Amino acid sequence: MRFEVVQEEDAWVVRREGHELARFDDQDTALSDVADRLRGADGTAPVSLAVRYQGRSA
Repeated sequence: MRFEVVQEEDAWVVRREGHELARFDDQDTALSDVADRLRGADGTAPVSLAVRYQGRSA
């Protein structure tokens, strides 16, 4: 199972396997959501988490 927390404009998007699951106003809430999902996940399957930040404009 692969989770991503992606910064987009003014939101933090939680995705699993490329599918959007939720949007939040801040990174901490998005990461807490992923933590809750992981607590309920099958402990025998491998899991990864990536965090992607929006690039800064010059």
